[in-house]
Amino acid sequence: MNRLLVILIPLVLAMPVLAQSEQLCYFCDSMQPYKHSIMVQANPGFDDYRGLADFLFYDVSFEDGLPKTFYANIRYGYRLHKSIIVGPELNFLNHKRLLNGNHNILYITGLNVGGYARFLVNRWQVFKPYADIGISYLYSHGKYSWQENYNPSEEEMLRFRPYNFHRFSTYISPGMSFMIWQNHINIDLGIKFSPFRWSNVNGKMFVFTWKIGYNFNSK
Repeated sequence: MNRLLVILIPLVLAMPVLAQSEQLCYFCDSMQPYKHSIMVQANPGFDDYRGLADFLFYDVSFEDGLPKTFYANIRYGYRLHKSIIVGPELNFLNHKRLLNGNHNILYITGLNVGGYARFLVNRWQVFKPYADIGISYLYSHGKYSWQENYNPSEEEMLRFRPYNFHRFSTYISPGMSFMIWQNHINIDLGIKFSPFRWSNVNGKMFVFTWKIGYNFNSK
């Protein structure tokens, strides 16, 4: 992980310089960038679905007993420079899994509130490499419910108590943004790295991520 960050951080810092290059390029973007953007994301955790049907028809009922994660994100962006976008963002996480020999269910709800900066190479019309850097405050709440026909012991009741968890979280996310409809719509595909596991949808230090956005100018 440390080696990966050593490689990624210099690349991110170099992106504004690369974006200013005046060398000849083909398929260059001659359009004036839009000032404002709204981006959203909503999907099951990618480590949790077993096939296309599970991805398209998310089993919120938890009847199959498998771990389930749902993730949502919304962010606003303001373009300070043609290659720099900044703004606030809000992340929501819902996770549930069986524990204690399948006798009880853990429910975790997480909320990240913070901001981000995007550095992008704004030279090509259809695709634009980018890197996001974000910092946020993470708040999560966990609670347990017991399966029917199971009577927990006093020790289990003390062990599986509701809890709250909060801390600051950071991440870096390189990727590619694909532009359509005269740059009004962008679809982002990337990888999000974070040293804090619950910053990601799958509880790991990295995860595939995507977003869809609308870009516009205010009157």
